[in-house]
Amino acid sequence: MRILELGKFYPPERGGMETLLQLWAEGFRDRGAEVTCVVANREARTVVERHRGLTVHRLASWGQLASTSLCPSYPGASRRFVADVIHAHFPNPLADLAVIRAPRNVPVVVHWHSDIVRQRALLKAYQPVQDAMLRRADRVVVATPQHLEFSEWLGAYREKVVVIPFGLDLARFQPTPELTARAGALRAAVGHRVVFLNIGRLVGYKGQRYALEALALVPDGLLWLVGTGPLEAELRTLAGELGVSDRVKFWGDVPDQDLPALLHACDVFLFPSITPNEAFGLVLVEGMACGKPLVACHLKSGVPYVCRQGMNGFLVPPMDAGALADAMTRLIGSPELRHRLGNHGRELARDEFSRDAMITRHWKLFGELKAIRSAG
Repeated sequence: MRILELGKFYPPERGGMETLLQLWAEGFRDRGAEVTCVVANREARTVVERHRGLTVHRLASWGQLASTSLCPSYPGASRRFVADVIHAHFPNPLADLAVIRAPRNVPVVVHWHSDIVRQRALLKAYQPVQDAMLRRADRVVVATPQHLEFSEWLGAYREKVVVIPFGLDLARFQPTPELTARAGALRAAVGHRVVFLNIGRLVGYKGQRYALEALALVPDGLLWLVGTGPLEAELRTLAGELGVSDRVKFWGDVPDQDLPALLHACDVFLFPSITPNEAFGLVLVEGMACGKPLVACHLKSGVPYVCRQGMNGFLVPPMDAGALADAMTRLIGSPELRHRLGNHGRELARDEFSRDAMITRHWKLFGELKAIRSAG
């Protein structure tokens, strides 16, 4: 099977969509597919790379406008590259245009990662393109039922929608002697105090300010913040004003290979994101894979599908530091509860959110659509 992946960027670019695109591309390749990935480059030149049996075309781009790369050759990619199935990733206007131009005899699967949120002011003008893309798609894949339930746009295309949860390569989080030793060293530095870990860009919708405000109400907790962003200086100042600077560690930008040790060393994974920009929260699955209970906000997105109230963690109202502190305090007071929620989370990650489960479900869908096209 020849699969054309239409994405925004490809690793080493970092981000949830980029991580997933690589998992899909390599997973389909491992099933025997011939995989071609088309993405934008950060430079005004086209680069073709071959990664262990798959090909990545980073197309020349002349900057960005409204978070969209100015990449004039991208929309024609669906006709330049021969494919049995096209797998496109939304939101990405370049991929939308490529989908609209795709040959009629090639099935198209659009992966709807989230509604457009940040550029809503432009959506009225863009909506005809979005609708044309959805009409052309044979199937629209969402990661959770909530993606369909809360979407403003997918209701009219409900008959095309298929739910396939995101999945990660969970093997990298399995304890090894080296990983256990590194996590143990991190634990030794903090003693018996309960550590709450957050991983994410230091930006407004990630809600770290509410984590700091909650920490001020939880005198026995420590907070580790992993990530960088434009709000770092403001958050450091806030920590000082709240009197919690001595209980907060700003780790900065931690390499991916070092994250498992931090996840194993913490006691609770904290996810205070406050808006539906947080459509799923892949990092929640990473915490679950390490057996950590979760505390997250009850958003109109896929987050409550991953963090399930009372099963693998607690959900609290967004922007409510008091409710966040209550959940943190409850987990501090009960090691048994942390253990039970963490074990359930590990089992859920294995059963629902593994890379293998995600690839198998997509592979079956692609095969069915290819067979329908061939029969027609």
